[in-house]
Amino acid sequence: MLLKNTDPRHKTTIILGGITVLLLILVITMMFINGDIVFFSVLQDTFKNLWWVILPIPVWKIFYLVWEEYIDLMWAVATPRITLEIIPPADTEKGPKIMEQIFHGLHTQSSLNKFEIYCGWRTNQDKFSFEIASHEGSVHFYINCPATTRNNVEAQIYAQYPDTEIFQVEDYVWSHTPKNLPNVEWDVWGTTLKLVSEDQLPIRTHKHFKEEITGVMIDPLSSLTEVMSAIGKDQHVWFQIVFTPLHERDWHPQSMDYINKLIGKGESEKTKKSFFGYLGEFFVLPGNILRGMLVEEAELIAPEMGSTEEIVKNDFNINKLSPDEQERVKAVYENISKIAFGTTMRFVYTGKRDGFNKALGVAGVMGAIKQFGDTNLNALYPDPRSKTFALYGFTDSRLAFRQRRVVQNFRDRSFSQGKFVFNIEELATVYHFPDMSVKSPNVSRVDAKKGSAPANLPIEFESSLQ
Repeated sequence: MLLKNTDPRHKTTIILGGITVLLLILVITMMFINGDIVFFSVLQDTFKNLWWVILPIPVWKIFYLVWEEYIDLMWAVATPRITLEIIPPADTEKGPKIMEQIFHGLHTQSSLNKFEIYCGWRTNQDKFSFEIASHEGSVHFYINCPATTRNNVEAQIYAQYPDTEIFQVEDYVWSHTPKNLPNVEWDVWGTTLKLVSEDQLPIRTHKHFKEEITGVMIDPLSSLTEVMSAIGKDQHVWFQIVFTPLHERDWHPQSMDYINKLIGKGESEKTKKSFFGYLGEFFVLPGNILRGMLVEEAELIAPEMGSTEEIVKNDFNINKLSPDEQERVKAVYENISKIAFGTTMRFVYTGKRDGFNKALGVAGVMGAIKQFGDTNLNALYPDPRSKTFALYGFTDSRLAFRQRRVVQNFRDRSFSQGKFVFNIEELATVYHFPDMSVKSPNVSRVDAKKGSAPANLPIEFESSLQ
């Protein structure tokens, strides 16, 4: 469902646009071209006789796109969201692994069925946005979530980080910057991130961030938080991960097909039939039913007519694969062993133009993100369709449009572009609370623990004092 690195709505829009252009050309042709030309005469007759077959396709597409946007808007209006700031303890010794349990606890809902989607009963699952933001060098951790899920979010975090402090705060994407970005004083650079390869291949996860000699874990987020801490006055960096639960049936079959393709087993050992094979099944079925009515054993499975490929039953030996292929097979099996989320990831760098420093706010952040890449498996990179640049033709207006769009998508916690699949190990790698090895003084932390009152503390009631 979400395994392709292209946005389904984007593809649908392109197809719909092509159909619309063809229909316009057809209508103009019918109106202005002389019917004496045989080709156009046949075209006119075809459209006049089959318009009731041709037109419903684009009309349905237009209606479905509008309906989908409408029910998404109604869902958003009916589901108010809040922003929580998470202040982790300064002396925590817990690594990214513990963060997997928090994501596991948020994977609580079932996947949507067709009736819920098309009828608008439940068009979206609860989506969560885990964010890291730097306000003039001060690094903060935020979670934007539906108000109804606040208790669950806090419970999952307190269960793993008891000394953490959580506060509901004003949404920083509106309070720290002007509402109209970009403008004369403020510049913007932003992008949605996408995967280099197929979703089935994982990125470099936290278990591979270890020093070879001592075995000490290297915090994967240390580079990102250091870059964020280094930006100056009136400069802001926002990093966002929006995700929603995925059911296993939405991505496991594609992963198994990918493994079968790697090991040369074809389409999951299914027999491929030609058109005549399926046609033979159609004509054999009535005879089987008739024999069943005559108390004969019905052969409900047709003979192999027109088979083009036999079922592959060869014994598989992983040693026949190259080392790179063996690593991919192992990585995909490990990837599907954990639950996953449909994910969108983006970051925005904005600030006043006189101090705007792309060498730090853009190149520095992307360099920190590239450390999650594995050249044999997968990596994150900027999606060209969302990146804020324009090289030719109306560059100023196109650049401003892209900048406004990426900022609006960030503020809306949009889930309509750049979807891919991340399991909880991958999510914990790119978002977790830094441990005590991260020495950056600009990361917001709890310096002193809050002590609880003793269980045997005597309590005097007002009535006893009178």
